[in-house]
Amino acid sequence: MNRGAALCDRISSRLNEVITSMDGQVFRGDEREMYILHSAPPGAQVVTRSLSEPAVPNLKYSSNYFAKVWQYANSRLPPHLPPLKVYMPTYPLLCLAAQYSEKVYARPTRAEQETHIAADWRRGTKAMVLKSVAVDDLNTIVFAIRGSQTFMDWAVNFRPAPASPKGFLDDPGNLCHSGFLSVARHMIAPVSTRLRTLIEENPSRRTYSLLICGHSAGGAVAALLFCHMLSSIPPKELVEPELVELAPFFHRIHCVTFGAPPVSLLPLQKPRGDRWKKSLFFSFINEGDPVVRADKQVVASLLKLYATPAPNEVMYEAPSAVSLQTLAQKRKPLANVKALGGIGKGKAVAQRMPTWNVPPSTLSNAGRLVLLRTEVKANGEEKVQACVTNDEQLRGAVFGDPICHSMTLYAKRIETLATQAVTMTME
Repeated sequence: MNRGAALCDRISSRLNEVITSMDGQVFRGDEREMYILHSAPPGAQVVTRSLSEPAVPNLKYSSNYFAKVWQYANSRLPPHLPPLKVYMPTYPLLCLAAQYSEKVYARPTRAEQETHIAADWRRGTKAMVLKSVAVDDLNTIVFAIRGSQTFMDWAVNFRPAPASPKGFLDDPGNLCHSGFLSVARHMIAPVSTRLRTLIEENPSRRTYSLLICGHSAGGAVAALLFCHMLSSIPPKELVEPELVELAPFFHRIHCVTFGAPPVSLLPLQKPRGDRWKKSLFFSFINEGDPVVRADKQVVASLLKLYATPAPNEVMYEAPSAVSLQTLAQKRKPLANVKALGGIGKGKAVAQRMPTWNVPPSTLSNAGRLVLLRTEVKANGEEKVQACVTNDEQLRGAVFGDPICHSMTLYAKRIETLATQAVTMTME
C-alpha cells in the first residue's frame, strides 16, 4: 500500500509539472518529459531496446503512465456526435481567440498592453496575466487571460468548494468554483480600466466587438467575466458595476475558451434574448485533455487509473500525437489493433475495451462545448473534427493525456478547422 501511495504521489507530481509547464509555455513537446523514472527491483532484467536483444540488467527504467488511459472505452466520446456548424465569418474570430490565447504566454510587444494582476494571499487570489489589444482591421478588442498557478493547486487544493456568485452573476441560485470566482471579481477593475483606455484612444471603437478568451485556468476566469458583463443585475445590487456598464458600448461580446476546467455547479450559458443572440460562447475541448475534467473527485480517480495496471497488453497511439507531430514524438502503433475492432491511429475502440468508472462531478463546464478530435482518412490524410457535445456526455468520459492540453495543439487544430472550412467552400 505504501508503494502504491508513493506511486500516486509521483504521478500526481509529474502530471502537475507537465500541465504547468504547458501553461507556462516551457513544455518542449518531447514525450519523454512525461516518463517517470523508477529503480528496478533487485534481480530484475530490463529490456532496453528490442526483444531480439538479450536482457541486460539496469538500475533504472521509466514508464509513461499517462498513455494507458487510451485503453479504456470511455477515453473517447461517442463517434457520431453532431458536427459544429457556424457561419464563415465566425472562423476568423475563432482563429483570433486561439492566436491570442497562445500569445498571452509570451512577452508583450510595444503595440500590445499586458496587465499583471498580482497574487493576494489575504484574498486568496492567484496571479493572473491579462493581454489586451485592439484589432482594428477586424473591429474587435481582444482580451486574453492566462493563469500562473499550478495545475494541482487550482484543480484540487485552491478553494474548489463552490461559492455563491451573488452580486457578480444574475444567477444567485448557482454556485461557482470559489477560487476562479475570487480571481474574476478582482479582475473587474483592471479590465474595465483598460477597456475605457482603448475606447478613449479611438472613440470609433465604441462600435467594436469584444472578444474575451483564455486557455486553461484563464479560460475559466474568461467565462465568468463574460457572463458577468452580460448579466442583467440592477447596478445597485452589483458588487462592482464598472464592467457591466461598459457592455452597451460594444456591438457584440464574445467568449471563446480552450481547455478550460469546470467552473460552476450549473453550466454557464449566455443570456437568452435578441440582444446577445449573435454572441459566441464556445468552450473548445481536445478529446483527452484532463484539465477539462479537473474536478477534485475526478482528478483523484484519474491518479488511481494511472497507478492501476493496464487492462490490456495492447497499447494505442494517442490522437494527440497524430495531431501535432512537433509536440510529441510519434508513438509507434502496436499489433492486435484489428482484433479489437479498430483500424488506424486513435481508433482502436471496441466493445471488448473496459470502461473506467468515473466518479460524479460537482462542477460543470461553461459555454457551448465543442469537442476537437482527428480522423484519419483512407488516403492517410488527417482531418480535424469539431463536434458538439454536452455536460452529461463529458461527465462519463475519462480524459487523461496531458499532451492534449497544450494551447499549441488547440491553436493548430483551430487553424486546420478554418482551413478545411474555406477549402470546402471553394470546392
